[in-house]
Amino acid sequence: MEEFWEEIDAGHRLVGPPPSLAPPLTVTAPLLLNVERLTWESVEHLIVALAREVEGAVRSRLYGRRGQKQHGIDVVGYFDDGSLTVYQSKHWKSFAADDLSDAVRVYAEGTRPFEATRFVLVTTAYVGDTAVEDCLHQLRTEYKPLEIELWGLQQLSDLLFSQRRLVARFFGPATAEVFCVGDPEPALQHPPSTVGSPIRDFTDPFALEVHRVIEADETEGGDRPLPLPPYIRRKHDIWLGELIGRAAVEQSALAVLVGESSTGKTRACWEAIQALPDDWRLWYPLAPSPAEALLAGTQSVGPRTVIWLDEIEPYLTSPQLGEQAAAALRALLKDPTRRPVVVLSTAWPKQWDRLTLPPPAGAPDVHRNARALLTGHGVLVPRSFDEPALLETRRAAHGDRRLAEALHRSRDGRIVQYLSAAFALMERYATAPAAGQAVLHAAMDARRIGCSGALPRTLLEMAAVGYLTDDEWDALAEDWFDQTLSALQQPCRGATSPLTPVRPRPGQTFHAEPHFRLADFLDHHGRSSRTTATAPASLWKALPAHAQKEDLAGLAWEARNRGLFRHSFQLHLRADAAGSEDTAWLAGDLMERAEQPQQALCWYQRAVESRDEDAYANLVELSEELGQKDEVVDQLTRQAEAGDELALSWIVELMADARGTDETLAWLQGLADRGDAAAAREAGDLLRHNERAAEAIDLYRRAAFSGDAPAIRQSVALVWDTDGPDTALGWLNELAAAGIADLMVTANTYARAGRSAEALLYFKRAADAGHDMAFSPGAELARECEGLEQAATWVEPFATAGRPFASAAYLNLLMESGGPGDVLRWCLDSKRRVDMAVLHTATELLVTSGREDEALRWLDSLAEHGHSFALWRMAGLLEQLGRAGEAASRAKELAEEGQTSALHLTGFLSARLSNNEEAISWYRRAILAGEAFAIAEMADLLKKLGRHDEGNRLRKYGLEADGQIANDAR
Repeated sequence: MEEFWEEIDAGHRLVGPPPSLAPPLTVTAPLLLNVERLTWESVEHLIVALAREVEGAVRSRLYGRRGQKQHGIDVVGYFDDGSLTVYQSKHWKSFAADDLSDAVRVYAEGTRPFEATRFVLVTTAYVGDTAVEDCLHQLRTEYKPLEIELWGLQQLSDLLFSQRRLVARFFGPATAEVFCVGDPEPALQHPPSTVGSPIRDFTDPFALEVHRVIEADETEGGDRPLPLPPYIRRKHDIWLGELIGRAAVEQSALAVLVGESSTGKTRACWEAIQALPDDWRLWYPLAPSPAEALLAGTQSVGPRTVIWLDEIEPYLTSPQLGEQAAAALRALLKDPTRRPVVVLSTAWPKQWDRLTLPPPAGAPDVHRNARALLTGHGVLVPRSFDEPALLETRRAAHGDRRLAEALHRSRDGRIVQYLSAAFALMERYATAPAAGQAVLHAAMDARRIGCSGALPRTLLEMAAVGYLTDDEWDALAEDWFDQTLSALQQPCRGATSPLTPVRPRPGQTFHAEPHFRLADFLDHHGRSSRTTATAPASLWKALPAHAQKEDLAGLAWEARNRGLFRHSFQLHLRADAAGSEDTAWLAGDLMERAEQPQQALCWYQRAVESRDEDAYANLVELSEELGQKDEVVDQLTRQAEAGDELALSWIVELMADARGTDETLAWLQGLADRGDAAAAREAGDLLRHNERAAEAIDLYRRAAFSGDAPAIRQSVALVWDTDGPDTALGWLNELAAAGIADLMVTANTYARAGRSAEALLYFKRAADAGHDMAFSPGAELARECEGLEQAATWVEPFATAGRPFASAAYLNLLMESGGPGDVLRWCLDSKRRVDMAVLHTATELLVTSGREDEALRWLDSLAEHGHSFALWRMAGLLEQLGRAGEAASRAKELAEEGQTSALHLTGFLSARLSNNEEAISWYRRAILAGEAFAIAEMADLLKKLGRHDEGNRLRKYGLEADGQIANDAR
């Protein structure tokens, strides 16, 4: 069999740089890499790199060559403990349970030239389908003791999350920078705060967005009541008071009060800051926009400052700026020179979930920094008063008529809602005439799809028309809109009105026409009750001309995700005219879909000029197709010479192909001599690929001393391969002495050298610094060095705090120490945040122990509360149990209750049951509700049914606002 083997040594082609890079990613701070865009040859390189550099194989061999029957084996890794792992890589475009079964059986039942203990099947496709998961579980049972693993899009992304060097090698430096996000370095010293005002100057709670309360009926001779009724302290106030107390002794802190609208969140924050000394300051960043103001002022925040953010969403969800703002806040809270700082904010539950829950499988992770900032800092504010709070309210009501009325008339202890006129608002909304409801629905939909709080009069007027039937429209008076606005501005019980005129604050833009703010409670109600409602064309037509300019880019993406390609392009044009650079790639993509390649190329060029990392690959590929490659090469060269690292990574490959290695190296050397660390690293990569290791190491060292993270990792690996572990460790120490360190590289290098105690120390430091990939190897080393109990003690707090990789590591330790019972008790704890590790582990344990109904009840309860992973897993389990009809029925119920993922699932299940017309209808609703993945599924189904024209038009032009497939891009 020896003719089938090929040793993969340092000079092997699969150890050098990949022949091509995947195109850059399309979002900021994504969770998933676009591994599906790697070429087959690059996938082979990646498998070898993962085996050697991530998993620690001490030797690797290639089995078979193209054209040979390889029994499903591509690469074999040999490990220190004598074990062997087989890595089989397949470049499927899609992956099904049958593909998994076939691959495993070919290997396990074939004529193998050796015996391995572990088989890893690697594909660049998404493998999160429940049928695939179920098949994997069945195969593991059938072929025990062989360990079978499946690495797909999600798993490869997880493995590479902490491997900045590998990501840079296969996906480019710019992708590495956004995918392998690290914390910003805090400033060395900071003067006293130059933002905000002394906290003693804030005497008006309504200036900080505390809700006004209802007016009580006046009694003869009665004194005018205070602006706010007496405050009733609840459990969350105790926690918040302790946080303020810690701040007084120099501890920075963050608290986000999470609860439904009008439950007392902002009032609780107001009451808490009353305990702070007069030498504190308070800063409420608002203008020119919340995110811009926060970013602009964060570096000027000094000690003893309260950062008052009220609603957290506009600060952290702003396109481009939101993640930067989150990173800046993380750095501020960790900076010892600026302690103490207190950040106070509020969020509705759905906003909190949006910012803190991992994205669905296959979706980009656009809130990674926000999730890292917020996780563990939410404080739940109940919607209702409990008995102790009601008792205290009864006591206080003797001196306040408003509290007395709320006690008498509120329902289920919802005192705050009554005081803030929430019930009166709902009554006004429910009983409003058709025109009033049309205006309110237009405002609700504008807010939920991405408009800022201040809504222009013209936008509301133009949009409202589409919410009226023909008969309702014909019955309106000529001045119907003025009458409607006047009625909607009338306060409810003196507290608030459905629509309130917006008065710009100093520093904010003065509006040329009146703007209105939708009442907070109605805004919340619209987001929960109209999640699956279809916004009419009148709203989408009004948005380009009348939405605020800072909202246009986000609205363009929102329209695209809802399949409204034409409206998306119109919004892009307005955003572009307003100076936004965030939608040029989107425009290129829409034009390329519509088969307008020349226009697409122009927009891609614009996107690359603004250094939009999503556009480089599209620009290069399309220019080659159009025969305009030279023009693009010139553009990328200019940008690379101006310091554009992503342009540099692309032009190196193009230049090496066109002009040869020597000319490319000379060009890179010139840039490196001017201090360009990225150019030095790229030159090192090129030299290493050409087996010039000594020269490569010199250039890597230059780049590493500039703090270039990919160069640090690359240099350590190459020094190890050429000079051995002692020299590699010495090089790491040399970097550390210069103040340059990569915790994961250091930990992995010590582990590879067999120095477990030191490796464990660095894995723990990496975990503390936010490196999630530290938990799996760190837990194993902790178990080896400190014992099972101590390892679990280290990992458990991270798992409880919601770190998914920590959960997976902790569950493995708990399974070994306590068994399935302890694992289930931990997973099923009602207070547990259910991440993918918890969901999968608990479901598998319940099913394998014959408790399928209990698993279904648990998954259903999670799905009821909006857990989309649980919803899809429940459907897969029901299908597995032969109850596919029940799965479809439950998905329909949840879809009608407003869950958009259930709309998508219902379409998917209907198609599986061959209810094709019903599936198309559900897919259509899912797309209009923002389930973008349903676009391709609906198009595929249409083509499967022979309706090729409809399928092609859907892919190219999307939908109209009424759900019809568009005919063209105009």
